[in-house]
Amino acid sequence: MSPERSGGYGSCSESEGGEKRPRSMAWFPTHRIVYSHPPRGIDTIEVMAWDRGVEAPGPGRYALYTEENAETPSGPEWTMDGEGRVWFQGEPLRDHATAVVEEISD
Repeated sequence: MSPERSGGYGSCSESEGGEKRPRSMAWFPTHRIVYSHPPRGIDTIEVMAWDRGVEAPGPGRYALYTEENAETPSGPEWTMDGEGRVWFQGEPLRDHATAVVEEISD
């Protein structure tokens, strides 16, 4: 699923250290990640997609922030490319782990 369908994502700004960081704005969920990681089970995580731009380094066009980590100094745990493929902590998902991304629509 491509995140480009619904729009309305926050944009990022450059911060100290050269990391892309989200601008301060009200957090609202744009996507839901259903993350299955045996043997622990399934987690459902609501995230807000921040558009890092087409020139963003690494595999992910969109940084996916939970409400808790949106304003922290660390980078996003999740990234997603324009085709909706998801990376966890900037790396491909581990063996036997899956992530399904659903858009949250009002």
